[in-house]
Amino acid sequence: MFRMYRPFVFILCAALLILSGCASSQVRLRYVPEKELPVVQVQHTDAIGLVQFVDKRSSKILGVDKGKELTPVSNVAAWVTRGVENELVRHGASVEYVLSTQQIKKLPVRVTGTIAELRIVPLSVGKYRGELTLTIAVNDGLPTTYKSTVEKQGVPYTNIIEPLLAELLQEAINPAIPVIFAAK
Repeated sequence: MFRMYRPFVFILCAALLILSGCASSQVRLRYVPEKELPVVQVQHTDAIGLVQFVDKRSSKILGVDKGKELTPVSNVAAWVTRGVENELVRHGASVEYVLSTQQIKKLPVRVTGTIAELRIVPLSVGKYRGELTLTIAVNDGLPTTYKSTVEKQGVPYTNIIEPLLAELLQEAINPAIPVIFAAK
C-alpha cells in the first residue's frame, strides 16, 4: 500500500523543499503596530503634502543571507513614504500622499525625501543588523539626513528580519516628525 503513495510523497517533499528555499529570500516590508508605539501627547491639525520618496540605493536587494539575496516583496519607496504618512496621521495631521511635487504646491507643508541606504547584514546565526539612511526635505528646504541602525537577535530560522525592518524604519522617521510639524 505504501508503494502506491511513494511517488506522491516524493513530489510533496520536493515541492516543500523548493518552497522553503524560496520563502526565506522574500522579505515583507511591515510597520511597527500602533499599539506598540508610545502614545502621542500633542495632536496636530496641519495639512501636509507628502511626495513618494525616491529610492536612490545602489542595490535593490536588502542583503545576502546564507547565500540567498534578501529581496523586498513590495516597493521600498512606497513603504518608507507610507511609514512617514502613518506617523504624521498618528499625530493628527491631514496628509495628502502624491507622486509629484506639482500636486501639492498649494499646501502649507510639503515633504519630499530619498532613500540613500537600506540593508540587512547577518552578524551570526539568528542575529542581524539593519541600516537605513533617509534624507527628508520640508518646503523645498535643505534636506536633513536621518540614519538608524538596529540589531535584533532571535531564534534561528524564525522571522527576525521583518520586525527588524519595521523597527528600523520607525527609528529613522521618529526624529523627522517634529521637524516636519515645526515647518508650518
